[in-house]
Amino acid sequence: MKTIKKILWTLLGIVAAIVIIGGAIWLIDGRSPQAIIVSHAITKSTMEDYNNSKGDTTDKSTVEIPDDVKFPREIRQYRVGDMQVFHMEAENDTKPIVLYIHGGAYLNNFDPLHWKAMAEWAEATGCGIVTPNYPLLYRYTASDAHPLMMQLYRLLVNQYPSKRVIIMGDSAGGGFTLALAQEIRNDSIDSPSRLVLISPWVDVLGGDDTLQEKDTFLNAEVLRKVGADWADEIDPRDPMISPLYGDMHGLPPTDLFTGTWEIFYTDIVKTYDKMKAAGVDVRLHEAKKMGHVYPLWPCPEGSSARKEIAEIIMQ
Repeated sequence: MKTIKKILWTLLGIVAAIVIIGGAIWLIDGRSPQAIIVSHAITKSTMEDYNNSKGDTTDKSTVEIPDDVKFPREIRQYRVGDMQVFHMEAENDTKPIVLYIHGGAYLNNFDPLHWKAMAEWAEATGCGIVTPNYPLLYRYTASDAHPLMMQLYRLLVNQYPSKRVIIMGDSAGGGFTLALAQEIRNDSIDSPSRLVLISPWVDVLGGDDTLQEKDTFLNAEVLRKVGADWADEIDPRDPMISPLYGDMHGLPPTDLFTGTWEIFYTDIVKTYDKMKAAGVDVRLHEAKKMGHVYPLWPCPEGSSARKEIAEIIMQ
């Protein structure tokens, strides 16, 4: 009995020490220990990675939802052209439909964190989820992906009132979301009710080099090359590719999420300023010392941001 008590007290002491040390780190650094771990667990791309991937035309047109991710309602699949689409209905006709455009530098398919976040929002808000596996490099470029995304949006607003549709995206998907919204407005199609942009890549040749040392995820040199490849024969500063240079007038209410330690931070603030000047109802959500797409991270800061996004979805 004494041995068991001794072991329990030892374990309790270890737990207490971990809590105290973690709390001290949070107070001193300003980030949770989990956020610090995540930020250093991410592998930054190198030019060698870029050279190895360039020209890889592997077929990425079909993916599966990870087995450990459970959505609250049935998901059906269909194709718009050759583009795979996952579609889960909302809990009822009063709930919004979220068109989610995933990130991945226009090069990579869904990450498990994308699926987990979408499932979490669907459970918390009752929203529907529509998420396309849009054409990716190096088999396709922007000129292949954008018409299919416009076709998908037209299908959605034929099925649901546009006031129920929210377009959301992270990183490359965030840039794609803003470019799509500008194209929807230009074509005089009913706009979505809201945009939610998570660390959007709004200028494929941009990025703040002064933040490169702080950014443990993104490599500006690599991204500029990948962005030019995505543009292909289109001017990389065309709003379809880099929506920072597009007209912001008449866009729907928008929420921008960014970490102050990501190379996109400066471009995202520019986007916010430009939208504000154009009269858009826009809000900027900054997280100090946080990195790229932090709302998807498995840490307290990420969890807090996902809850905030759930509240935005329910507005």
